[in-house]
Amino acid sequence: MNYKIESALYIRSANNSRSSLESQRLKGEKYAKLNSISLSIIEDAPSSGFTPFNERSGLRRLVHLIEVGLINIVIVDSLIRISRDVNQILSFVSLIDKHNAKLIVLDEAEVYRN
Repeated sequence: MNYKIESALYIRSANNSRSSLESQRLKGEKYAKLNSISLSIIEDAPSSGFTPFNERSGLRRLVHLIEVGLINIVIVDSLIRISRDVNQILSFVSLIDKHNAKLIVLDEAEVYRN
């Protein structure tokens, strides 16, 4: 059996704003549909962008799925959804590189990795 997820949209709201989460979800789903990407959604709410990775269950799950090769595309609305700490963002981008995954940041409309 193939349990590969392939791609994930990571959404997060520091104040558990349903409208923010829904906006991120709709934007990610629209992008995925336009690009023929099947999508799983991983949500962390509420969670500050300064909260370390290991204290965010959704982000821990996402990192694990990347490390074991089950996700090769990560979509986020903005890099601040991953973290507001530059070192954590760099660590996440390194993880993406190490596992030959892609990071798609919708507010930048760019793919950061192969």
